[in-house]
Amino acid sequence: MEFLKDHYEKLVLGVIVIGLVVAAVMVSMQAGSTDGEMDGFGSTYQGKAQPVDTSTYLMALARFSNASQLNFDEGHYLFNPDIWRRKPDGSFITGEELGPKGVKIVRIEPLISSIKFLDTGVSSSTRAALQIVRVNAPDRRGTPPTTMSTVMMSVGEENDLFKLLEARPPEAPKEVLLEMKKDGQLVTLAKDQVFERVDGYIASLRYDAENRNFNNVREESTITLLGETNRVVTLSSNEIVLLNPATTLKTTLKYNAAP
Repeated sequence: MEFLKDHYEKLVLGVIVIGLVVAAVMVSMQAGSTDGEMDGFGSTYQGKAQPVDTSTYLMALARFSNASQLNFDEGHYLFNPDIWRRKPDGSFITGEELGPKGVKIVRIEPLISSIKFLDTGVSSSTRAALQIVRVNAPDRRGTPPTTMSTVMMSVGEENDLFKLLEARPPEAPKEVLLEMKKDGQLVTLAKDQVFERVDGYIASLRYDAENRNFNNVREESTITLLGETNRVVTLSSNEIVLLNPATTLKTTLKYNAAP
């Protein structure tokens, strides 16, 4: 009994340790059996995903990749209400007959500038008489498209069109050498010879919607259609481009000259 009293705590601690060891062994054995059951479960169950029907989505994608282009500019009146206008004879016109597209080109002609060597006069220096046909810029004063004048120039003198480089031979000139200001071109002219080049175009237009004619139309000229101002921004031998500054809309008119 004395032994039990002296070693009571040790005996209790030993019993507890033995119990913990037994519990650990049982837990380990139970975990091993559970793993076996899970392995068996995993080997017997095979999940299979069902295929997804994507045909509807593929058809929608194909329709988007080949979508039709919508035209909101012409050919319908959803966003472009049409205008009807009564002509002087009582009939009505509409559509492209109104506005810039209704303008017809009657004629386009070149504006030709020219220089003709007339003669020379001898004084303190040799002076050449030159006849000039000049293409004028359009203005509101009604300046003619071309004007003609005669000038006397000495060798070395120049104007806004050309410079007189030489008069040959100096003692009795029969020809002159000119340098054009626009592009530096050298031009040799004998007496009564004419140098010509196209420096622009002039057009005659017809607008049936208002029974109007527009003559002497050039680049930077303006014409009024249905109360709206249109400016000629391009005028070449075969087309006219009109710009409506209010809408920034450009209209190109083609010209096919009669053979």
